[in-house]
Amino acid sequence: MNRVRLAVAIILSASALSGCAIQVGGQAIPGPMPSTAAADAPTLPKVGQCMNSSELKPVDCAASHDAEVMNVGEMSGLPTSYPDSQALRKAALPPCYGAINDYLGSADAGATRLQVWAFWPNEAGWKKGERWRLCTVVELAPEGKALARKGSLKGVLKDASFNTYQICLGGSPSKDPDVKPTACNGTHMAEAVPAGIVPLGNYKDPAPSKDQMSDVAKDKCTKAVHDYVGSDKRTDVFPAWRMPGSQGWSEGWTYAICYAEATRAFGGTLLGLRDNPLPN
Repeated sequence: MNRVRLAVAIILSASALSGCAIQVGGQAIPGPMPSTAAADAPTLPKVGQCMNSSELKPVDCAASHDAEVMNVGEMSGLPTSYPDSQALRKAALPPCYGAINDYLGSADAGATRLQVWAFWPNEAGWKKGERWRLCTVVELAPEGKALARKGSLKGVLKDASFNTYQICLGGSPSKDPDVKPTACNGTHMAEAVPAGIVPLGNYKDPAPSKDQMSDVAKDKCTKAVHDYVGSDKRTDVFPAWRMPGSQGWSEGWTYAICYAEATRAFGGTLLGLRDNPLPN
């Protein structure tokens, strides 16, 4: 039985770079420390199977689990000696980002709490020649913990379920240096919006500058936010967006996430608010 390593690609709480009123940049941050779980490579779960991150064995998706496999592959181009964490993340995560939209059935996956977790062999398995990787999707709680759930996530975003998994922020994405996610049914200041994922390029290419990313994101995020709110006249709700830093870009996070941000904290939702007052 071989120990495994886990990479968590969390965009829910990215350290923000400063920007002007409606522009906000983000820097990818590491996830939690790797979990340890026992698994024999030949018995690893297959695409479409569910599992628990503490033990990489297939379980019935109707039973309680915290991860679902959406892509399986081999890592290549790495040294025979065990690579460092950054090199492993760069090798494992891009295929996972490439798989999640198709698996969930929507290009809006990055604006939801359905996020990528990737697993690979630890040093002992690596020495034996193991190079497998598992790309899984998990539903994250606001604090970043994978939630135990029942049922498959395959194609879940094809239906009108974006709001079920939507990211909401408790602080200002345009002002606060670090913004934490919060429950959308509580008080918050910003909501990720559908049609608000803006592709910025290919992770194999050099990352664009913040200004170049903002030039691409600004118009698309503005339209997405106005469509979401149902008005382009409001002065108390405006577009904001987060962009990847160099680490996130190299790991496959190559898009901006658009947010509808309010000038004060509110309850309820900005969806379809039109010219009505901000909810309390």
